[in-house]
This record gives sequence, structure tokens and C-alpha cells, in this order.
Amino acid sequence: MLSSAVLSHSALRRRQAPTRGLSFWLFAALLVLSPLPFGSVYAVWPALYGVVVALAVVSFVLQRRHRGRGITLPQPPVVAASALALGVILWGYTQGLPGLFPGLEHPAWAQTRSLLERPELAGALSLVPERSLQVATHFLTFLVFAWLAFWLCRRGRNRELLLRLFIAAQTSYAVYGLVVYFAGFESFLWFDDIVGADLVRSTFINRNNYATYVGLGTLTALALILRYLRQLASRETDRRARLRSFIEDVSTTGWPLVIAAVVCFLALLLSESRMGLVAFLAGLTLLLSGWSLRLPTGRTRTLGLALVSLPLVLLALNLFLSGDQTAARFAHLFENGDLRFEGYALMQEAIDERPLLGYGLGSFESAFRLVRDETIPAILRRGHNDYLELVMELGWPATIALMGAFALLLGTALVMSAQRQELELALLFVAATVQVGLHALVDFSMQMPAVVLAYLFLAGAAFGSAPQRSGHAR
Repeated sequence: MLSSAVLSHSALRRRQAPTRGLSFWLFAALLVLSPLPFGSVYAVWPALYGVVVALAVVSFVLQRRHRGRGITLPQPPVVAASALALGVILWGYTQGLPGLFPGLEHPAWAQTRSLLERPELAGALSLVPERSLQVATHFLTFLVFAWLAFWLCRRGRNRELLLRLFIAAQTSYAVYGLVVYFAGFESFLWFDDIVGADLVRSTFINRNNYATYVGLGTLTALALILRYLRQLASRETDRRARLRSFIEDVSTTGWPLVIAAVVCFLALLLSESRMGLVAFLAGLTLLLSGWSLRLPTGRTRTLGLALVSLPLVLLALNLFLSGDQTAARFAHLFENGDLRFEGYALMQEAIDERPLLGYGLGSFESAFRLVRDETIPAILRRGHNDYLELVMELGWPATIALMGAFALLLGTALVMSAQRQELELALLFVAATVQVGLHALVDFSMQMPAVVLAYLFLAGAAFGSAPQRSGHAR
């Protein structure tokens, strides 16, 4: 009788639970579908995403107002980080406005007016003003997306569903990439493939960008597995009961997470991205060690510390599956060098010419043409080092402000992981930041909107899962 009443009450609560609303499903669609059009590399996709994010935010605000609830603010460091990022975005707009600071514009504008015989032509701080305005708008879209992720992830059921949708999407894209790889298809989505047929890159054009993306998916699946292990170890049961519960759960409801982690990591290995693998293993090591050290002393911590050896096991698996190819790529690097390293010196020269103002957000390709010499036979569209590229485009002050924003988020997440019982999502964000930060030293994965949206979602999940501060309505 009592159990029937409890079940009826639970069913009533489920029926009375508020619907997720349009904002949730628009957000979920962006998170899941953004990798499909080549990682959303072309400018048309972030422009479309800006419209979708705006609609989602309006829908969210109207929904909260209809329910008589306020808008939650995150921790003060997160608000400060957002303010710094917004300042950088406003600087990007400032660089792109023609005629705003005629005395500070690049000398190339004076040469352009002379060559075109158009003295009335207004210059700008940016070499390519329209590009600076476009990229600044994309950055603004990403910032609003991050806040929307935080708001939606305040509700536990929303957060859990989004995490599972994210992992399911990651697994699906990995399966597609593996099928193309093992079947030897000579097509890329619905296009004829011309490069990279012997490696896994799923729907991305560049295998290094895909390695970053799928690395985030692998870390997410592993973080949820670690959360389950911690919850299982904390149960007041004996060892046999916990082992039996673990086997039952894995064989019934837990196996999708294990399969997802294995499939995503296999896709990462077969992408043959050197720095992608190194960055992932660094993030994984931090995730496992941070999780282990925050466990209570005893057998549970012993288990966690034993898991720290997992990166070595995965590295051995990489050598077994694709060791020859990976070793050949490292050998090629040391024997023949790499154009990106030659470009770094030229980028530094360009930075020294305009260290404070930069050449304009999104203007790297045009700016690099001004300093390129015979050591670089090709035109570089990207700098293959996001940090140098940012300094070159934005100048040192704006770049330091943007890096400070990420440092604030990273420090806040570390504090959260040490103070909370639910520590896995905070550690996941820390590990994800280490992964993307390391890979950004030699590649440009964080210029792919699909990767940025995935990373910002993990940030929203981490900070959205923090305990509610008093005085804020949900």
C-alpha cells in the first residue's frame, strides 16, 4: 500500500515537472549537429548559430518570466571572466570600425589610398575590418552560448540529458569515422574525398581538429564513469555487494558509457594526431589524478591511484594499433622540420611591429602576407598556434585579458573540485581546458566552432552544477 502511494506520488511529480522548452532543444540541436557541416568551419554556420542562440535566449527568458522565476548568476569569478571576454569582443569591434582612430591605423591603409587614388577611403585598426566585425560577432555568439549552457545546466535533469546527448553524438561521429576508415570509402560525407583517406577525421576536414573534439567526448564519458565508481564505493555495503552491483549496472544500464569511451578513444588513436594524443593524455592524467587525490583514504583511493596508470596503458594501445604511423610522423618532423615552426618566428616579428593594437581580429592571413619570406613557400591561413595568432590579431593587452578569463575559470573549477562532493564535472572542465590549451600550442582546433561549443558546454555543465547561492531564484 505504501509502495503504491510512493509510486503514485513519483508519477505525479513527473507529470508536474516543467517542460524543458524551446531553448533547451535549440541548444541541444547546436551541440549535437555543429560537427556535421565540417566542424562548422565555414563562416555561414557561426552566423546561423548566432540567430539560433538569440532565439534560444529569448525563449529561455520568456519561459522564466512565465514561471515567475529569476535569472541565476554564476560565481563572481565566472562573471568577471565573462566581463573580460566581453571587453575583448568590444575591442574586436573597435578594430573593425573604419575611421575610428585614423592616427593609429596600419600604414597599409595609407598605401591602399595612394594606390587606388582614393584619399577619402577610411582606414581602420584592422587590416580586414569586415573580417574583424564578423569574428567579433562569432565570439559574442560563443559567449552567449556559454551563459545559456550555464542556465540550462542549473537543472540536474537538463544537465544529465545534455551530457548523454553529447556523448551519444560523439560516439555517432566516431562510429562514422571508423566505418569510413575500415571500409576504405573514397567519399567524405556527400563529397568526393581528396585527402586523409587513410586516417579517421569523421566529419572534420582536419584530423587534428577532430582529435581535439573526440578527446573532449572521451573525457566526458570517462568522467561520468568515474562519478559512478565514486558513488558505488561510497555505498554502505561490503566488497562483494559492491562488485555485484557494479557488474549488474555495467551489464544493464552502464555499458553505453563504456562503449562510448572505447569507440571515441579508438577514433582518436586512428586520427594519428600527434599533439591531439599528447594533449588528451595530459588531460586524462589530470582528471584521474585529481579524482584520486580527492577520494577518502583507503581502498577507494587505492583504486583511483591505480587508474592513474591508465594513460600509459592507452599509450601502449596506440603503439600497438598505429605505432608505425605515429613514429613515422614524428621522424618526419625531426628530419624535415615543420613549416609552422618557421612561421612562428615571422609571427613574432609581426607582433613586435604592433604589440599593443594588433592587426585586427580575424586578419591573420592578410597580416602574415606582410611578413612572409622565402622560408614559407605556402600561404598560411592560420598560425598553427592560437596564442601567437591571438597576440598578432588583438595585441598583447586584449590577449592577456582573454587568457585571464580562462585562468579565472580554470582556478574556480579547481576550487570547486576540492570543495564539492560532486567533483567530476569540475575536474572534467579542468581536464578539457588542459587538453585544448596544450593542443592550441601547435594547431587551431579552438577556431572550429564545433570544438568551441563542445568546450563551452562542458564549462556550463561544470559551473551550472555548483550549489545554488542564496538570494538567487532558479
